[in-house]
Amino acid sequence: MTTRPRQLGPVRARSAFSLVELVMVVTIIGIVSAIAVPRVSAAAQSASANSLRLSIANVRKAIDSYYAEHSTYPGRNPSTKAADGTRFVNQLLLYTDYDGNTKTTYGYPFIYGPYLRAPFPANPINTLTTVHVKATPAAVDPAAGSVGWIAVLSHGYFMIAATTIELENIGVEVKFRSDMRAETQ
Repeated sequence: MTTRPRQLGPVRARSAFSLVELVMVVTIIGIVSAIAVPRVSAAAQSASANSLRLSIANVRKAIDSYYAEHSTYPGRNPSTKAADGTRFVNQLLLYTDYDGNTKTTYGYPFIYGPYLRAPFPANPINTLTTVHVKATPAAVDPAAGSVGWIAVLSHGYFMIAATTIELENIGVEVKFRSDMRAETQ
């Protein structure tokens, strides 16, 4: 003889969501996401534009500080006087002597700098940190997407290596001054 276990209370019927309730929940989630997604993308776009402005301002201040102490802009090899993007970055990130030679530790004659904290800022469009150093504004520009930044030694200019369309896509308005230096707004 088998005995059935005793039930402790009334038997409950299983309940489930109706089709109408599921459709309403999906509709509400769709409406909320339609409102939230554009706001999140606009915030990300604004963050990229602000990051770009801040990076350019910081590097330009570092270039001005380097110039004030060395009477020349960073980016020239002290022995050959050739323009060099790696040297440009190192002269801003490391200790330097008056001639622009670099060293990782402080000590005479390496008493200048560093002018920026490492790491060197990345271009927010292509994420590259490399710098193409030009002797004059008229010198040839690098291939699109091959470098992150452009520096012009004759004038101390520093700018992003990006097209106007790429800048506008992240929310940066670009105007050009008469001296051909691109300014971000």
